[in-house]
Amino acid sequence: MKFSKLITVGLALTAIFMTSCERHDPEDETPISGYENGILITNEGGFSTPTASVSFLSNDFSVNESDIFAKNNNSEKLGNVLQSISFKGDLAYLVVNKPSKIEIVNRNNFQKTGTITTNLDQPRYIAFHGNHTYVTNNNFYDVKKVSVFDAGNQFVKDIHFPRYADKITSSGGYIYVQTDGVDYTPNEVPTGHTISRINPANNEVDKEIILTDNAPIRDMVSDQNFVYVLTSDDQNTYLYTITADSGFFNKTQFSGITQARNLALDQGKIYFFTGDNTVHAVTGNSSAPLFHTNSSAYVYGFNVIGQNVFISEPSFTSDSTVKIFNLSGALVKTLSTGIGTNGFYKN
Repeated sequence: MKFSKLITVGLALTAIFMTSCERHDPEDETPISGYENGILITNEGGFSTPTASVSFLSNDFSVNESDIFAKNNNSEKLGNVLQSISFKGDLAYLVVNKPSKIEIVNRNNFQKTGTITTNLDQPRYIAFHGNHTYVTNNNFYDVKKVSVFDAGNQFVKDIHFPRYADKITSSGGYIYVQTDGVDYTPNEVPTGHTISRINPANNEVDKEIILTDNAPIRDMVSDQNFVYVLTSDDQNTYLYTITADSGFFNKTQFSGITQARNLALDQGKIYFFTGDNTVHAVTGNSSAPLFHTNSSAYVYGFNVIGQNVFISEPSFTSDSTVKIFNLSGALVKTLSTGIGTNGFYKN
């Protein structure tokens, strides 16, 4: 959910083409027996309507099932804006920005096991360490915090920041928070340039990492030992590799590659997606363009899963289009998904 930018883009994308798309009629669908072997697709929905949903795509792309939360929970509406999904053991946590809640489901059958609503204000992303859950909240005005919950989903404390709190991840025994980026208005004004580290031993910020370029932070992902941060502007793209247990980083500059905005990590390989709809692969201190997607529409969601590239061309009033490519750039599959498709998660 890109706040006012989302609304602007949504109005411009009300007629995305659906040629060669595959979609099952929701009225004819029966929930499949399990969702453990596939990809969950988040559809954030319209900002003012409760149309958020989750789609399931099997690993072989043969099954594309829509609205699996409603189907497995007595037709319950998920909400208006589904921001993200994260996993802990057998559970999937669905972070719903509007209304402010987190729906917890069994990731295999998608039946609800609980809901968190306490001390949330437009939550965005979620991470876990030990017995604690960490949720970023950002209403783009006066709320800029991480809410901490215990193993029983009871509120523990808020950690406040002077600037926005957005992406969050767990790596190397710490929680890393993107505490700056862009303000998600049409002008995308940078709000600062830091990554903050929370020590789960006392749930306090123990390090602020100040990045050394002037480009806005675009994305952040991690593995067990490293946190990767993508920044870009109209001149260059930068990739920071933070060693999680120490907080020290290395910076790689990709000169002349502009407006990189999405980052993905698949099978130990780093990929990013640029404003001209090109997929790049990172090797060491260099990057190479893999292919251009030739998308005629705005690309919103991006990930690389199992050496397949997933992109979404969203509509915020009707079904979105998802395209799947192999790493050579061949189009493997085109799907219709839900309203405002924004993310892809390996289940």
